[in-house]
Amino acid sequence: MLKPFVPTQVSINLGDNLRLRLARPDEVDAVVDFNTRIFDDRVSFWTRDLMSGRHPTIQAMDFTVVEDTRSNQIISSLCVIPQTWAYSGIPFQVGRPDLVATNPDYRRRGLIRKQFEFIHSRNAANGEMMQVITGVDWFYRQFGYLMGIKLWGSRWVEAAQLLKIEEAESNGYRLRPALPSDYNFIQDVYNHAMHGQLFSAVRSPEQWAYEFEGRSKNNTRRREWLIIESSFGEPLGYVQYLPCLASPHVPMFRIYQVELKAGVGYLNLLSDLLRGLWVKAKAMHASGDLSCKELQGLELTLERDHPLFRVLPKNWVREVKPSPWYIRLPDPVAFLRKVRPALEKHLVGTDAEGYSGEVKLNFYRSGLRFMFERGQITAIEEWFPQELSQGDARFPDLTFTQLLCGWRRVHDLTENYPDCFAKDDTAVLLDSLFPRFHGKIWVLA
Repeated sequence: MLKPFVPTQVSINLGDNLRLRLARPDEVDAVVDFNTRIFDDRVSFWTRDLMSGRHPTIQAMDFTVVEDTRSNQIISSLCVIPQTWAYSGIPFQVGRPDLVATNPDYRRRGLIRKQFEFIHSRNAANGEMMQVITGVDWFYRQFGYLMGIKLWGSRWVEAAQLLKIEEAESNGYRLRPALPSDYNFIQDVYNHAMHGQLFSAVRSPEQWAYEFEGRSKNNTRRREWLIIESSFGEPLGYVQYLPCLASPHVPMFRIYQVELKAGVGYLNLLSDLLRGLWVKAKAMHASGDLSCKELQGLELTLERDHPLFRVLPKNWVREVKPSPWYIRLPDPVAFLRKVRPALEKHLVGTDAEGYSGEVKLNFYRSGLRFMFERGQITAIEEWFPQELSQGDARFPDLTFTQLLCGWRRVHDLTENYPDCFAKDDTAVLLDSLFPRFHGKIWVLA
C-alpha cells in the first residue's frame, strides 16, 4: 500500500502566536513526550512506532501539531492512520484519526476543529471515503461524525466461573503460542471469517508483518496469538490477545479475537478453550505481564454475535455495554457508487429482489435519488428536496449513516426520531439494501 500524499510544508497562522503545521521527523521525541503528558505512558511506544517509520501506512508528517511560537512548544496534536476496509468485499480507503490531544491550558480555542478541517481536506485529496474514530463521547459529533458501526460487545467471564472448569474433564483441545510458521494459517482463518461480512479491514502483506512482529514490545496496540489445536496437533483456530492490562481499572485478561477454521464448532472445545485461556492469564499475572493485585477473569471483546457467546452458559458472563465507532461519510453518493455491486447483491434473496422504480431520500438540506431496474441500480445521484416533506423517506441529522452501516433498521430510526419517516415499501427496500452488520472490525492501529 502506498503512503498517502502528504504536503511537506503546511503552515497555518491561527492567531495568538499559534501555528498549525505538520510534525517533522526530528520531532518524534517531542510528540511522544506531549502525548505521554496528556494521556499517560501507555501511548508512548505506540506514538513512537507511528512516527518513526515502523508502521506501514503512517509517518511523522501524518501528525498535525499546533505550536506556540513564543515557546516553540507543541500544545495540540492528532494523527490519521490510513487503512483499507471492505464493504461486502469491495475495498475502499479509510482514515482513522487518533491521539487527539490539547494541552489543558489551550483548550476551548477551536484548535482540534482547525486540525480536523485540515485532515478532512487531506483525506479527500487522498481518496479516503470514510473517517472513523473512537474516544470521547459526543465530542466528534462537532466535526461531522455520528455513531454508526458497532465496535465490539464485551462480556466478562469472572474467575469464580473459570475455577469451576479447571478440574473438568478435557476433550483433548489445547492452546499453544503461535509460531512464525502459523502466520499463514492465521491469515487464512481471518480472511475466511471476514468473507461475506458487511465491513472488514483488509491487510496488505506489509501490514500483516507489522501486526505479527513490527510493533515495539511495549506498544500497547501490540497483540499476540495462541493456536487452538487438537490432541493430534492439528491447528483448528487462533486466539488474539492483549499481552498487558488494557486498563489498571479492569484487571482482566483481554481477548480480542477467537476464530476457528471452517468445519470446526465451538461447543466441543468450549471448556478446554476457557481453561487454556485462564491458565495463560494466571501465568501472565504471575510473571507480572498482567500487573494487578488480583486477576478477576477474562474479558472477551468479540463481536456481539460471536458464536462463542452462543455456547457460553448465560449465567457465566457479564455483559458490558459496547461503544460504536463514530463515522464520517463526507460524500454518500461517491461511496454508494463505489459499493453499487454489493448493494445489488444485497437485494438477492430478499423481499426486494428484482425491484424496479425510483426512490428519493430526503436529508432535509440534501438528498439522494436511486433508480432501480429489475434489481439493478441504474442511477445514484444527489437530489435536493424543494419541500421538507418531499421524498420516499426522510433522515435527519446524519441518521442515514446508521442505516447504511448496518447498525440501525428503518423501524429503529423512525421510532427514535419523530422527523424520520419512510413509506412502507421504501422501508422494505432500504432494509434489504443495507443489511445489519453483525461483526467486528479489527482496525489498523
